[in-house]
Parts: sequence; structure tokens; C-alpha cells
Amino acid sequence: MFISDLINGPLVRFSFICFFAGTLYQVLSFITLSKTRDRHPARQQRAAPERKKESDLLDRTSFAYRFAMFRLTVFGRYPVMMAVTIIFHLALILTPLFLFGHNILLDVSTGLHFPSLPESVTDSMTMTVLACCLFFLFRRLFVKRVRAITTFSDYMMLSIAGAPFLTGLLAYHHVGHYETMILAHMLSGEIMIMMLPFTKFIHMIYFFINRFILINQNTLGKGGSRVWR
Repeated sequence: MFISDLINGPLVRFSFICFFAGTLYQVLSFITLSKTRDRHPARQQRAAPERKKESDLLDRTSFAYRFAMFRLTVFGRYPVMMAVTIIFHLALILTPLFLFGHNILLDVSTGLHFPSLPESVTDSMTMTVLACCLFFLFRRLFVKRVRAITTFSDYMMLSIAGAPFLTGLLAYHHVGHYETMILAHMLSGEIMIMMLPFTKFIHMIYFFINRFILINQNTLGKGGSRVWR
């Protein structure tokens, strides 16, 4: 009873405090470790003729050039891996937000909620996350170049990411003791939330910083405005 009350009460609040405080710390660290880029008009003018000369040799708007450059990107070199990665992250983020059961709890506790997807859809999304976890696991086990750089921490991160979805799936389908699975689901979710800002999971936040703020980090949009010090 004590463990149930702890998981359902103080640990929920503590996990979100850790998440928001840790995220704020990481953002402030980024601001401290980066700076607004310096603009050097003269240097840009000197470099302009070189860029023009280079553009004369190769039409950068041609399909052949764009295809060749795409082949050099991680998407071009590892299309299956990148497709699974994108699907995994989308399902990982969207499933908890639009899960009917989660939104009921959120509405009861805060009066706010997200739109809910049909349970059959979120059930399929949960299975998709678990299938992607198996893909990443097998890749680390059987691809030599990946296995060579894999550490125990990588397996732990994969387990922590998959545990809330596995326990939630088992609870939803009433596999095993329901109350035990629900407690395991909540506890594993709280652990994941607490660890997000302090482990490799932080890449989910830094992805947006790298793509929209930093220069020369595969920047999207109109380009970044900051560089590392």
C-alpha cells in the first residue's frame, strides 16, 4: 500500500520537477556554452568569388547534384535505420500524449487534456515502439561496427525507453496481475521522465536546439544564430 501511494503521489510530482528543472538546466548550459555568431562582411566578401567559381563548375540546383549530396547524408547511407528512428521517436512522443487513459488522469488532476486517439491506434503505436526497440537491440547485438561502440548504458537506455510501453501493453491486454502491471507501468514511466534531462535521452531536446539555433548542425529553416564557444 505504501509503495502504491508513493508511486501514485509524491513520485509523480518529483519526476516532473526533475524533468522541468533538468531541462531548464540543460537549456541554460547551452546558452552558457554557446554564443551569438560573429559576422565578418569582409571575410564573406573575400569568400564570395570562391563560392561563385565553385558554383560555375557544378550546378547545385540540378537533380544529380542534390541526389549525390543526399547519398552522403545519414539518410542516404542508412535509409532503413533512419526510417525506423523517425517512426520510433514519433510513436514514443505521440503515444503517451494522445492515449485515452493518460488524458483521463490528466483531466482529473489538472483539468487539461490532449485530444485522444482511438485505443486501437495507440495500441498499434505501442507495439510499433516495442518493435523499434527490438530493431535497435538486434542492431547493437549483431552489427559489428555498432556492437563495438555499444556500452551497458546503451542497453539500459533502451530498456528504460521500452519498459513503460511494454508494461502498459501488458496491463491493457490484462496479461499478468493488472495492478502490478499498472504500478510497474507508472514507475517505469516516472523513471524515464526523471532521466530525460540527465542522460542520452537529452538528445530529444537538443535535436531542436541543433536544428534551429546552432550554425552548421544540419540547421533547418533560415539558419542558426549561435555557435559553440
